[in-house]
Amino acid sequence: MKKRWLFLLILALLLAACGGNSEPAANNANNGGETAVANTTEPMEEPTAEAMEEPTAEPMAEPTEEPMAEPAGETQSLILATTTSTQDSGLLDFILPVFEEEYNVTIEVIAVGTGQALQLGVDGNADVLLVHARAREDEFMANGDGIRREDVMYNDFVVLGPSSDPAGILGKNKASRAFEMIAEAQAPFVSRGDDSGTHTKEKSIWAEAGIEPAGDWYISAGQGMGAVLTMADEQQAYTLSDRATYLARTLEGTELQIMVEGDSILFNPYGVIAVNPDKGEHIKNDLANQFIDWLISLPAQELITEFGVAEFGSPLFTPDSAQWREAHGMETAEPAEEPAAAADAALRVTGMVDNEQAWTEEEVRAMDTIDAEGINNSGASETYTGVAISALLDLAGVQDGATAVTILTVDGDSIDLTLEELAACPDCILSFRSQGGFSTTLPAYPDLSRLRGVVEIQVK
Repeated sequence: MKKRWLFLLILALLLAACGGNSEPAANNANNGGETAVANTTEPMEEPTAEAMEEPTAEPMAEPTEEPMAEPAGETQSLILATTTSTQDSGLLDFILPVFEEEYNVTIEVIAVGTGQALQLGVDGNADVLLVHARAREDEFMANGDGIRREDVMYNDFVVLGPSSDPAGILGKNKASRAFEMIAEAQAPFVSRGDDSGTHTKEKSIWAEAGIEPAGDWYISAGQGMGAVLTMADEQQAYTLSDRATYLARTLEGTELQIMVEGDSILFNPYGVIAVNPDKGEHIKNDLANQFIDWLISLPAQELITEFGVAEFGSPLFTPDSAQWREAHGMETAEPAEEPAAAADAALRVTGMVDNEQAWTEEEVRAMDTIDAEGINNSGASETYTGVAISALLDLAGVQDGATAVTILTVDGDSIDLTLEELAACPDCILSFRSQGGFSTTLPAYPDLSRLRGVVEIQVK
């Protein structure tokens, strides 16, 4: 009985297996042997339609829109037209990357002469200007081409020449007198000739000398400062340069030497100007003002004080923004020009000081005096009365980094003393002359020549 039931069970299972595989076998044949799922015609159509429609309509649309909706991170651009001296000296490469990184801005620099930079502003082809020709900057503002001007920094110009010095100008304290001597000797002189701030300054010195330079000896290059320095070096010629570009070129091997420095006419202030946005909708006034705000801020001014220190021991530019002056207790915006305006000044203290000074002889004689021993014209010892040189320097305020002074006479004669030497000589004085003016009396340094007709102390 058990065997019969077992036989019937096995037979039922075999029949069920044969009957259930009939449709899938046919489907396998039609699908090239791929496995098919039984009864998939209706159940598979609806899920397949939903799967194809819903993921493409909503999930795909949202991810593609999200990244495109954040323009705030895009880098902005600003066009800065500036003088070649800021470029050739390396200052821009030193300070601009800090602003670009901090504000996500790319600055396009157009380095040309100041005249060309101002013209770019007039034509609306720049957003902001950094230039150094104050009278022309004031004219630019008066004409409505700019809407904001700020003081930034200053340095000075120097008259350069070959070591052979064919015109004999080395050590002269008046740039105009040096230019006269160059013209008299018809020694080669290379001019920028490009309507730049340096060219403007050069023309003012020729005008002070009463000379209209012309002839084979006078070479108008029409080039930037770096190119002119190269030409003057190659041709053993004189030229006028801003100090920063000259010093930068000494690292590249120029053999030109500083012949004349320290004259108040050689003062070289820089200003930054926002171009009038009425020039066109393309002028980026907000960004220009943001750049100006940064450039005159204390952090940027501190950067300027660092430029050149590693290579030369002192900065190549002196900060001069209103914020900087206020933070350091300085009142005058242009420390070298105000004293120079005093036509009756008999004595000046210039150079690396907080406040350049210009005094009449009466004012100097009214100061506290001391006596000092010196050697007179007969070779005998004599007591002289005058004002301590250290006291004059204290009134001007010697800046950090200064190391020496040059004392100059009206005839262009000079002597050099380190600040350490002066500190060791409290009775080194400028003594009063009976015929008027001042002479050096330096008891601690009898080997130094006694200068008569002293008109200036330059701090370096």
